[in-house]
Amino acid sequence: MTSPAFEKSTDTRLANRATKIVIDFVELLRGRTTGPLLVVARVIVYGIVLCVTAIAIATLVVIAAVQATNNFLPGGIWSTHLLLGTLFTAAGGLLWSKRLA
Repeated sequence: MTSPAFEKSTDTRLANRATKIVIDFVELLRGRTTGPLLVVARVIVYGIVLCVTAIAIATLVVIAAVQATNNFLPGGIWSTHLLLGTLFTAAGGLLWSKRLA
């Protein structure tokens, strides 16, 4: 037995409305679930990249400071180590005193 032939409906308004409802629902669902997850993922990735970049820049700044002070201070590398050690110790002591107990 064959199935009866279905005629194509000339009224496409119902199909368009149903399609619009489904699309709106999917967009709403994506906006409430995937949207916030994408924001969190971006914050994590950009935070990691920023931290790695900051560590690299800080390392290069310390290397440049040692080289610069070694060229300008007399007496060899010990004077550079003394000066930068004093500065870093003072900065560490200041930060240590400001910590939350």
